[in-house]
Amino acid sequence: MMTMENNNALLESEVNKIVCADSENYLKSLPDNCIDLIFTSPPYNFDRDYDNYNDSLDINNYFEKMEKIIVECIRVLKYSGRVVFNVQPSYSKNIPTHHIFSNIFMKYNLIWKAEIIWEKNNYNCAYTSWGSWKSPSAPYLKSTWEFLEVYCKGSIKRDAKNRKIDITGDEFKKWTVGKWSIAPEKNMKKYNHPAMFPEELAIRVIKLFSFVDDVVLDPFNGVGTTTCVANRLNRKYIGIDISESYCVTARQRIENKLSDFV
Repeated sequence: MMTMENNNALLESEVNKIVCADSENYLKSLPDNCIDLIFTSPPYNFDRDYDNYNDSLDINNYFEKMEKIIVECIRVLKYSGRVVFNVQPSYSKNIPTHHIFSNIFMKYNLIWKAEIIWEKNNYNCAYTSWGSWKSPSAPYLKSTWEFLEVYCKGSIKRDAKNRKIDITGDEFKKWTVGKWSIAPEKNMKKYNHPAMFPEELAIRVIKLFSFVDDVVLDPFNGVGTTTCVANRLNRKYIGIDISESYCVTARQRIENKLSDFV
């Protein structure tokens, strides 16, 4: 039986880095049970214009690749570590993406802990693009939210002994309600990325589900919101992305945040 004693510590040279690589391949270089928190949002296969990634794969190829990366994420996650997976169903393709991902995580024995509804209050919608106007023929249901699915490895409770906690009482009361109303990221053009989540989302996830000095991993790091916030909140971080351009931006965001506090 896996226990806390099976967890491994990473070397200083292995953390606080942004890596340009295929996540599946790079994760294989990390030891088992070494990551405290994984917070990520995978490409949704919505045909978004990413730098050098094909976001319109055959659906079977897409989930096959995602499962391989998830398997490596689970392997490197510590006993009692958490995964927070941000995903939106693919309504236009009639695929319940969040359910399929949940089945993958549970297939590999992760414990489903919670579901947070990220309410974006985004009501812009071309109502007839995928449906019918004023008709029961084929109404399209617009989702103004996304899901954050929370999973645990081995145990839902982490040992808090001798760990530094930075979440306040007011934050804890507010954020343990499973619906978070947070506006979408407004600076996507600035960072030249089509699908960023806002820093406020990362702040809540990281403070609610990790301790200070924990190691936070984002295997789909993009332009680095997770890693930038993790650094600011005094967590160690590893961000992986296949785009060198996005990795450069992610590193610059961390450097700029550091300079703000010199």
